[in-house]
Amino acid sequence: MFKENKYYGEVWFKSAEDNKCFCVLELINDEVHITTNLSERLPAYQIELIYGVFTGLGYLTFVNCKIKNSSNGIVETKTYKPKYTFACAYHLIEPIGLKINEFQIDNLAIVSWVRKMHWYNSLEDKLEKEDDVVHNTNITEDLSIKITKSTSYTSNHNFFRMDNVGYVDFKSEKKLSILESIDLYNSFQKLFHFLYGKSVQFKAFNFKCLSCGNWASLYYKDDFNKENISGFIALDYDTIKDDLSNIIKHWYNNEGIGYCADIIIENLLSVKTSHSRRFTNSYTAFEAYSLKFGNKIKNSSFAKDLLEQKQLLVDITNIPEDDIKTYVSKIVRHRDYLIHRTKTKNNIFSQFELLYISFLLDYLVGLGLVKQMEVSDKIIEKIIERAKSTYQDMQSVNRLLNKDLLVDNNNKVQPSM
Repeated sequence: MFKENKYYGEVWFKSAEDNKCFCVLELINDEVHITTNLSERLPAYQIELIYGVFTGLGYLTFVNCKIKNSSNGIVETKTYKPKYTFACAYHLIEPIGLKINEFQIDNLAIVSWVRKMHWYNSLEDKLEKEDDVVHNTNITEDLSIKITKSTSYTSNHNFFRMDNVGYVDFKSEKKLSILESIDLYNSFQKLFHFLYGKSVQFKAFNFKCLSCGNWASLYYKDDFNKENISGFIALDYDTIKDDLSNIIKHWYNNEGIGYCADIIIENLLSVKTSHSRRFTNSYTAFEAYSLKFGNKIKNSSFAKDLLEQKQLLVDITNIPEDDIKTYVSKIVRHRDYLIHRTKTKNNIFSQFELLYISFLLDYLVGLGLVKQMEVSDKIIEKIIERAKSTYQDMQSVNRLLNKDLLVDNNNKVQPSM
C-alpha cells in the first residue's frame, strides 16, 4: 500500500468538509502518523474518523485516531496515530457497516517459506524462472484460502526488475465485516508462526469493494509481526505441502486447537518474557491440551497426564525411563513454587533449566496438536527430531556458553542455615 515513507495531502472532518487542512502522512515503525493543524474545537484524546486525499494514495479514511503529539503556537499542530487506514483510488471508504467477501494480503515471509527462487544459468547466459506456487484449500463450503508465491515485474528504459512476492487470498460466499476479515488473517498469521516461526508486517491488505467492484486497501500494524525466526517447528512449504490443506482445515475449524496453540504462540512472540513466566505459560498450554484432547483419566492431574507421554519424554530428553516420574514430580513442584510460593526453593530447577522444560512442554503440545490435524508420520518424526535437538543439543551448547563461575561455585557450597 505504501511505496514511500512520506506523503502529502489534505484532511478534514465529516462534520466540516469545507474546512480542509494540509497534512503530512508518515510511516514510522510500521505505523501511520498524520501531522496537521486540523483539530476539534473541544478537547479530545481520540478522533473517530478523519478523511483525506493524498497524492500517490488517493482517498483515505483514518479510523480511531489517537492524538500522539500536540503543539501550540502561532499555528496549532497535532499528530494523530490512526489504528486503521483505508485507501481507495475512486472514493472514500466508509468503515462503519463495511462488508467484503474477497481480500488479499501481501506478506513477504511467504517467499522465504516457499523457497522457490529463480536462478541465473551462467553456462547459457539466461535466467531460469521457477513456476509460481499456488496452494488452494476449502476451509468450509463458504470459505476458501489460497497461498501464492509468485513474481512481479518492473521495467523502464534503464532496467528490468523481478521481485518475489507472496500472497494469501481469502474468498467467502458470505459477506464479512472488516474485523471478521482481520480475524481470518490473524488466524493465518498464528498458523504461520506455529509452522514456520516467522512473519513480517504485510505490505498490502487489499479487498474488493462491493459497492463499486474496484479494489481498495486497508493498513494497520500487525500484532503478529516478528521477523526473527523461532526454532520451534520450522517446517518449510516443501516439507509440509502434502499435509497443508488438512492442517489449515483443522486450524480454522477446531476451536480446541486454536485454544491450545494461542498459549504456545504467545511464547513464540514474546521478546522479554522471563523464563518463569514462559514456563507457566507452557504448563498451562499442556493442561489445556490434556483437558481438550488427552485421555480421560480418572482423578486426572498434570503429573498423570504428563506420565501418559512417558515414552515421548524419554525419546526427547534422553532421561532414563526409571527417572521420568521423579523428573515430572520436580516439574510440578517448581510450578507450585512459582504459583503458590508455599514450597521451599529446595529441589527445583534453575532458571536456565526452566527454559528448556518450557520448550519441552511446548513441543509435547505441538506434537499433540499436529496429530489432531492428521499430519503424516514423516512430519511427526521431523518435529520429534527438532525437539530432541533443542532439548539435548541446544541445551548442552548453551549451558557451556552461559557458564558462570560465581553462580556455579555458589550452588556447590550453600551456607548452613
